[in-house]
Amino acid sequence: MLEIVTRAIEVDTFTLLSVMALSGWACFLIMFVQPNRLLALALLPGFVAGALATNYIFLEYGVFLTAEGETNAVLASTIGVTVALIVMLAALRLMGVLHTMQLESYKIRR
Repeated sequence: MLEIVTRAIEVDTFTLLSVMALSGWACFLIMFVQPNRLLALALLPGFVAGALATNYIFLEYGVFLTAEGETNAVLASTIGVTVALIVMLAALRLMGVLHTMQLESYKIRR
């Protein structure tokens, strides 16, 4: 666990900038689709974590999509943000369904 935290802190500047840019763009798209700034800000740490985790996994297991390191960093960040978006949207949907089920159980039956 300490190795993952150390590698996340020691990310090069280009990777960090690409993660920030892609996460910001994903938040902008969330605000475009659902005009709720708080939702976009709540999902921002998930986008950053997904992008950094994917960069770490790609470097750790030697997954290289292209021959250039910078391009690999951008592609890994894009894949990470996309996977994080899908996971977080599925979690939001599941919480909504569970909340609806909870409200249905508290209804007074006539």
